[in-house]
Amino acid sequence: MADAILTVKHLNKSYGHQPVLRDVSFECTQGRIVGLVGANGAGKTTIMKAILGLLSTDGEIQIAGESMQFDHHPILATVGSLIEYPSLYPYMSGWDNLRLFADGPDAQARLAAVVSALNMTDYIHQKTRHYSLGMKQKLGVALAFLNQPQLVILDEPMNGLDPQGTKELRDFILKQKQAGVTFLISSHILSELQKL
Repeated sequence: MADAILTVKHLNKSYGHQPVLRDVSFECTQGRIVGLVGANGAGKTTIMKAILGLLSTDGEIQIAGESMQFDHHPILATVGSLIEYPSLYPYMSGWDNLRLFADGPDAQARLAAVVSALNMTDYIHQKTRHYSLGMKQKLGVALAFLNQPQLVILDEPMNGLDPQGTKELRDFILKQKQAGVTFLISSHILSELQKL
């Protein structure tokens, strides 16, 4: 069996006296897609934010064998994510938004490859303030993949996508999975997750 790239043990979170997560435990092994399914408000985004160190929780989270802590998380350099809606600079093009976050000597080539794979070439040089919700969502997914992550966390990635965009994203995710990338994907649409 493959090693777990993400391990979540006994995760608990409350807001005031209202428990949101109760004793959540699961793991994601390398090259697999794991779905978080539940109604809106069930705690899917809270789990993802906890994994990314965006909020403190009780419990243990390990990524690639390293313990995550709310205030210390260098391992996140190997993780890509899209939580809720992407934060974009509206007066910059999609390309320039991506360039801000692309690291390394082959950044331009990786950037071009992800833009092509997600079929964003026609509009990538337009200012993002003119993007539709689906275009912004695809750009957010592209941002998550820029630096060749081992683990990708996507919160409702199909939001705002038309059927063609949904299929393109699904094909892209399945191709990345074949290359060994691990996914944690949330959705309230079970039929969409089943296709992955």
